[in-house]
Amino acid sequence: MNDQDAEKIIRLLEEIRDGQRLQLERQAQALERQAEVLAQQRERLAASSKGIVETKAIGEQAERILAQSAKVVTGARVLVLVALPLAALLLVFALWAR
Repeated sequence: MNDQDAEKIIRLLEEIRDGQRLQLERQAQALERQAEVLAQQRERLAASSKGIVETKAIGEQAERILAQSAKVVTGARVLVLVALPLAALLLVFALWAR
């Protein structure tokens, strides 16, 4: 092997070394990006979980309000069924007593 061959081999080995360094740098950058994306996904998941809990609480509150409204409507119906005939009787009595 002569000096030219040795220089070619050295250049090739240096190119291989440089290529490996570049590949390692790119892999490190890719890992950093993956870590960032994973952190963002975790944040989104936490926000989504919080939203689900809030939505569930709102749903439960809505159910309580609907139950109270149903009680009020039932009470109003009973009142109308009792008060309307009484009012009609009073009106008839007032017209009769005239």
